[in-house]
Amino acid sequence: MSRDPGIQKIFEIADDSLQGVLGYHLYVLAMQKSSNSHILFQHLPDNPNDPNNPVIPHTFSWARYYKKEDLIDAMKEPFFELFQSRISLIAMVSVFEVALDNFIKCLNEKGHKQPVSEESTYKKWLKWAYKSSLKCDIGDKKAIERLSTTYPIIDNARRLRNSIVHNQGVFTKFYKTDAIKFDKSNVELHELYKIYEKNPQEIIPIVITTEEIIKFSEAHIEVLHILHNYLQKEYFGFPRPYVYKIQNKPIEWNKALWGQATIRFMIKRGAPNT
Repeated sequence: MSRDPGIQKIFEIADDSLQGVLGYHLYVLAMQKSSNSHILFQHLPDNPNDPNNPVIPHTFSWARYYKKEDLIDAMKEPFFELFQSRISLIAMVSVFEVALDNFIKCLNEKGHKQPVSEESTYKKWLKWAYKSSLKCDIGDKKAIERLSTTYPIIDNARRLRNSIVHNQGVFTKFYKTDAIKFDKSNVELHELYKIYEKNPQEIIPIVITTEEIIKFSEAHIEVLHILHNYLQKEYFGFPRPYVYKIQNKPIEWNKALWGQATIRFMIKRGAPNT
């Protein structure tokens, strides 16, 4: 018996990509803390026709004037971390959503019909993944016992992502009412939602810290491993869990960031001055 290569490829792409999101998040935060405002000023876009009035491309026809100082001030602590956390969350949720879609599509194509299709919603895919994960009996036992905790974390990330993308990053009642009830598990709510709930007329922004990004990352990766282990054993008869050490798989940052692309190609297509 061997693992199904299609299911394994979907898993490894998602696994590497999630690690890439977290690695990039931590890297850019370290870079920002090490940055120099004067050097940043020099590298922000200029206006070749008027050095005193820098512009940023806006559409194919328009450019907009801006002040470099304003952009630098807007990205100072703590705002840079909070904005970057939103971007990282969006990327993380998107990677996991696509992985579930691809798992379902792959299983259906191989004749293992699932109760959901690739045309279903991410919310339905999460419910499917949860019910599937609960049946897993190989791998990290403590991780399996945490499923009632990790899935609410993942669903919280889904709802936060939706609020960021669809509602410009502020809370609405839908953030809570759209939550998935995983059996008897508690719904995970962002602590700032409690403030909004007391006064719905007040605009309360979603604030996500790096500590929360790490928690979201841990939940997504842990559940991804459990689901992959279950699918390989249930549908393809492979009885052993996927373990990094056994697979002899260190963190390959180039692969996590660029996937199947070769580094030589990326450098060739990169900035001409590198």
